Amino acid sequence: MNRVADPLVESLRQRISWDGTRTPVKSALFLLVCLAWLLPGLVGHDPWKIDEALALGAVSGMLRTGDWAVPMLAGEPYLDRAPLFFWTAAAFAKVFGGWLALHDAARLASGFFMAITMAGVHGAAVALHGPRAGRIAVLLLIGCLGLLIRAHEMSTDLAGLAGVSLGVAGLSVAARRPWAGGPLLGAGLAIAFLGDGLIPALLVGALALLLPAIGPAWRTRPYGLAVAAGLALAAPLVCAWPVVLAQRDPALSAEWLSVAMATRWAGGATRGAWADLAYFTKILPWYAWPALPLAAWTAWRARRSLAARTDLHLPLAAVLLFFALLSLLAEAREVNAMPILVPLVLLGVAELDSLPRGAASALDWFGVTTFLLMALVLWIGFVAALTGSPEAVAAWLRREVPGFHYPFRFIPFALAALLTCVWVAVVARSLRTTRRAVVNWSAGITMVWMLAMMLGLPLIDQARSYRGVALRLASAIGSSPCTIGAGLGDAQRALLDYFIGLRVVSPGNTDAARCDTLLAQVSRSSSPTVDAARWRETWRGSRPGDRTESFVLYRRAP
Repeated sequence: MNRVADPLVESLRQRISWDGTRTPVKSALFLLVCLAWLLPGLVGHDPWKIDEALALGAVSGMLRTGDWAVPMLAGEPYLDRAPLFFWTAAAFAKVFGGWLALHDAARLASGFFMAITMAGVHGAAVALHGPRAGRIAVLLLIGCLGLLIRAHEMSTDLAGLAGVSLGVAGLSVAARRPWAGGPLLGAGLAIAFLGDGLIPALLVGALALLLPAIGPAWRTRPYGLAVAAGLALAAPLVCAWPVVLAQRDPALSAEWLSVAMATRWAGGATRGAWADLAYFTKILPWYAWPALPLAAWTAWRARRSLAARTDLHLPLAAVLLFFALLSLLAEAREVNAMPILVPLVLLGVAELDSLPRGAASALDWFGVTTFLLMALVLWIGFVAALTGSPEAVAAWLRREVPGFHYPFRFIPFALAALLTCVWVAVVARSLRTTRRAVVNWSAGITMVWMLAMMLGLPLIDQARSYRGVALRLASAIGSSPCTIGAGLGDAQRALLDYFIGLRVVSPGNTDAARCDTLLAQVSRSSSPTVDAARWRETWRGSRPGDRTESFVLYRRAP
């Protein structure tokens, strides 16, 4: 027994060298960081707008009606998103709904698709750069700033990201192991299209067609067989649900197809589309940090040997192709930049070991300092919310979230304290290597995220949840037979349906004549017109501290 334990004890006593080799301690720390990054935030809070509200509305509609062919949102068909994420979330809700709240159980689907994404990135990195690149590629991915919050929300974009990751992994091995590359490519294409529509699937498909034009390494019979097999496997999966939908209702099928194939140029809004061409150029410097500068270093380092660097052909081509297609076709939303993180990470890890020590030390120092300060801010906020001191911080919290009383919870507090100590110990005991900067960055962002979820989640949920305002609205409505909705967004309709079972009637509906209440959503930018002679305001409410959006309830004048 002692002989087995001695190497582990000795490795714990030694300082940690992040050199890409595998040891029990480093494997355990890698798994700990991944789980600590992935799991917090998936459960323990109400659904938030916008994407979470829409996804939950569709999931709860599936579970309520038992109809998984046509997603429903607050009683109306909802075809603005592809259905795969909804199906998966509904399945998780069915399995875990007895132990968790419906929205928490459904949100586990986000963790599922992120795990697939991480596995795809690991596999692609190993295939392209060798076994030492797998774990560091995953750590670089979870260290990207733009991915952190989105990865923990219910969103169809996560299914699209998982599809892109699998597709890229399949292409990475297609030329050498077509029996593995073909199925991975096919699964990636199917998940990308059924998960998030045309654009993610187009990214993978276009990359598969582009690679043979780049170099002879991709113009081989095994690669062609893998791509053909992938397309053959994806085709029936992609077509199955649209065929079922067309048989159910051809009009709904046509509506879904137009939405699935839509780009930013749809609807004739060409002026805005042209203005948004540079959107991803503007956000990527922070969104893809620190993968972007590391990818730029790889491109610079290999600039004179690119033709011979077959390990860089796929990630470099994917970065350029994804950036061009997203800039031309995707809406100007941060979440649409997620697919480009996959090739940026694969490019960034290729020359990580050759990064100058000064640059690596600067990144390491910046990350440790930044996350140490952020952790300090979170701990000060926690103490202020709990004790009222420091007074300035406590006053700011009371102003931002009126009426909030912090509930002390020992287990989250203990976990947060333990994690902070573990992070400090890992940073202190890490030897100076070029990889240490990425490891410390990923560990730091994980530590801050877990602190935010352990210490700050009650306050964040109080500010972002619609539960409180929905319950107050239900009391104000009383026994009204129906309520007309004016200016309500899809997310708000979904959350009101979920929390209090309220399904509003549109003003033009024939049932509107029998409704004696009208609910209007008012914001700084828009306010629906209400006939003051016919309606009297009886209630007004909003989320705590929300100064941009409120609900106004009117009752029909006698």
